[in-house]
Amino acid sequence: MEEVPEESSNGMALPPQEDSSSSQQSQFKSSKRSRPSVPVGSPQKRKKRKSSWRRPSARVGYHIHEAEDMLLIVPNLEEPAPRAHRKKSCHLKKLARPTINVHQHRRARRGRRVRTPHNVDLSLEQEKQSPPEDSTISGPGWGNHIPLEILVRIFQMVVASEGAVPFLCRAARVCRLWYDATSHSVLWQNVSLAPPWPSHSKGPMSKVEKRILSSLEWLVPNRFSLLRELSLSHWKKHVPLMLKAVGASCPHLTSLKLSHCQSVTAEALVSLLRTCPKLDSLNLQNSQVEPTAVVGFLEAANTQLRQLWLTYSSQMTAIISLLSNGCCPQLQLLEVDTGIKPNSQHFQLHIEALQAGCPKLQVLRLLNLVWSPKMGGRGVALGIGFPDLEELCLATSTITYVSDEVLYRLLHGSTHLRVLDLRGCARLTPAGLGRLPCPNVEQLHLGLYGSVIWVALPKDGSSLITWKWRRTLQELDLNGQCYHEEDLKQALAAFSSIDSGHSPILRSLSLKGTQVTVATISSVISSCPALSYLNLSSCRYLPRGLKRAYRGQAEIQWCLDQLLTTF
Repeated sequence: MEEVPEESSNGMALPPQEDSSSSQQSQFKSSKRSRPSVPVGSPQKRKKRKSSWRRPSARVGYHIHEAEDMLLIVPNLEEPAPRAHRKKSCHLKKLARPTINVHQHRRARRGRRVRTPHNVDLSLEQEKQSPPEDSTISGPGWGNHIPLEILVRIFQMVVASEGAVPFLCRAARVCRLWYDATSHSVLWQNVSLAPPWPSHSKGPMSKVEKRILSSLEWLVPNRFSLLRELSLSHWKKHVPLMLKAVGASCPHLTSLKLSHCQSVTAEALVSLLRTCPKLDSLNLQNSQVEPTAVVGFLEAANTQLRQLWLTYSSQMTAIISLLSNGCCPQLQLLEVDTGIKPNSQHFQLHIEALQAGCPKLQVLRLLNLVWSPKMGGRGVALGIGFPDLEELCLATSTITYVSDEVLYRLLHGSTHLRVLDLRGCARLTPAGLGRLPCPNVEQLHLGLYGSVIWVALPKDGSSLITWKWRRTLQELDLNGQCYHEEDLKQALAAFSSIDSGHSPILRSLSLKGTQVTVATISSVISSCPALSYLNLSSCRYLPRGLKRAYRGQAEIQWCLDQLLTTF
């Protein structure tokens, strides 16, 4: 370990001391240049050499105090020992210049015995070859004094922000203490692994790939005993082999994420359920999975599964049918997307059957999907709804069949809804939103980001939305809506009419492409002190130079000052 400089009483590090060996060598060189020419046989009184300066031993500038719920590092308040200073010699030591044979001098430097005259002084030459005892390094560094528990806690903070890999693998190579700290299984609870070999390599395994696989086979049983969450990203091969090793050594696994992976087999997923009884979360988005893998996994998971992320495939109708028939009654999160490439395939969703099969659903996300509700016939009563639903996301940039009736069928029993994302759902009206029995909506996204020319957008009624949730709304998105300026003025006035003593909690407002005016937006900024994001891009009634997005209260205050000068 590297030596730590001595600390002063106020916690500042003192500059490092001068090395005695280097100072003696510099003295020898200077004396050699100024040495007088004295005959060999002339008498000369030799002065007694002063003792060389001794470097003080390194001390630790702190001590550790154990409190009730933490470990405190307290600096030492004692006065440090005064720093010793070498006194500069005013006179150089005069030495007689010996006459030594060149060959004898070379043999002397190799450590052999040579016969030299009795008046020859080789003490400086010996000091140059071997450092004196006073210049030895004293004591170990801070790495051998810090407790292992504190080091593990520090590593936990780093792992929480940077991830376990590759930080722990690199930190284990620093020293023995760091190796012992990184060996704690508590640091390996959340691991994300990218393929260490080139993704485009095909054919038989190379020597490097075999060595990497052997390292992974050692890493899983020796470090993953307390593994909770595992993520494999862009693995083109060896996924079943890795899942088999994890299933044999990780009984506490609760979450598995396979992102952009290939060759995911049904046998590997089903066998993982047998060896990991706590596995309740599966993410297979953007991965190539066998057609029967998800269906087989759902049938084997039954009441064990609680979270499911999928990408749309040809098996989506069979998967939704399984969930609607009560295959996973404990499911709390369901997300289905189409990946990067948009999907134009259409499927039907029986809303009431899904509500009966997944009554505990809390999050439902159908992202960029083309789906239509399956009608149950005339006179059919509404289902039980989703009583625990907190988030509904139906955002899309393609064709949508979500209307006011469909939205009410989904949310008629969701009194705990907090997040409602309806971006791209151009068929919805303010009257339909005001009819929803959801009193505590905090985030409402109604922006239109796609082409909706074929839909007749509403031009009034926006006040029904804002006045309904003016006490709870924190984020509001009205991008591209065609409400006229007077209607927007009445709608945004809801945030200026809060009762005395209760300021609005709105912190994000997006009005891009709307007909909001200078007076309306000035009133909103003045009435919402918590506002930290404001998007005024492409607003036709605002002056030039102010049509942009503002982030932070300082930028928003600057925007208000500019609006007041032009108003």
